[in-house]
Amino acid sequence: MNRQNIRYILGALLLIGVFYLLWLVREIGLYFAISIVLALMGRPIMLLLGKIRFRGKKIPSWASALTVLLTIIGIIFLFVLTIIPIINKEASILSSIDVNQIINDYEEPIIWLEQWMQRLKIEGMDRETIASSAAEYLDPTIIGDFISAVLSNVANILIGFMSVMFITFFLLKDRMILNNIINTVTPDKYLESVHKVLMHTKNLLSRYFIGIAIQISIIATIVSVGLTIVGIENAILIGLLAGVINIIPYLGPIIGGTIGVTIAVMSNLDLELQTQLLPLILKVLAVFATAQVTDNFVLQPLIFSKSVKAHPLEIFFVILIAGSLAGIVGMVLAVPTYTFLRIVGKEFFHGYKIVQGLTKDL
Repeated sequence: MNRQNIRYILGALLLIGVFYLLWLVREIGLYFAISIVLALMGRPIMLLLGKIRFRGKKIPSWASALTVLLTIIGIIFLFVLTIIPIINKEASILSSIDVNQIINDYEEPIIWLEQWMQRLKIEGMDRETIASSAAEYLDPTIIGDFISAVLSNVANILIGFMSVMFITFFLLKDRMILNNIINTVTPDKYLESVHKVLMHTKNLLSRYFIGIAIQISIIATIVSVGLTIVGIENAILIGLLAGVINIIPYLGPIIGGTIGVTIAVMSNLDLELQTQLLPLILKVLAVFATAQVTDNFVLQPLIFSKSVKAHPLEIFFVILIAGSLAGIVGMVLAVPTYTFLRIVGKEFFHGYKIVQGLTKDL
């Protein structure tokens, strides 16, 4: 075996070892990835604070970074303070529900559903099955188990939170830290191209993640206000959940709408089905439909097309492919990953016609 083959084998083994090490410390990698996203979202604020002069002096970078970090912590803290009392209230509602009474109150539609399922020869939709399923899903211990699981992992959650905040602070404060890392690991002949990729990625993804934050806020506001007008309790909780879940392309609104209708129904089981509950459900669906139309025709074109400079149909196929390969996680990561690959392709493979076509707007 010649020396060249030995070098290839050692290089392959080293690469495998690096990937194995990254797998072992994947939690740290996740912390770093979340910190990069937060730093990209805070980057415009850092640039704005950098232009402010106080008695002719610039605000120190550490002070600007601390301001951005405290803003992020404040938003998270406000979210937690808002959602915990509402979750407690939902738990108390669940604990007061009498499943047998509900089955009796809605006996007529349940019988109609059972007969309809029998005509379609679908098994497992008899009265007993419906009652047992309802008892399972309306079990108040579900929320208690969830809270217990969170509390049992509170130490890990705090460590993760503090780690993310610590890394984010230094990514904001020392803007050249990523550049220094890249300078260390990149060969000199590729250094200029890699820095162009990094700068372009920062600009595009910063706009993208800020757009996502705006999207979440607008969807949460539309749903919260709409459900408040309709008269649904815990409208803020449903709106926040709908906004956050909406980051899942295409599936997010469906999941959010399902959760919203479920919470609305559970909170109003005392209403008469045909004259009160069904109209209420239709109103809730109308609110989510309004949010969905706004998202599809206003927010997504602005965020996906304008921020990452890609055609909506192109983005649709990218998300579809990512979803088939990696499920919901792939759908969430599809756009930023695709954006990064386009930037790399334009810088290093611009001679290929397919790359030129995909990156002509960058």
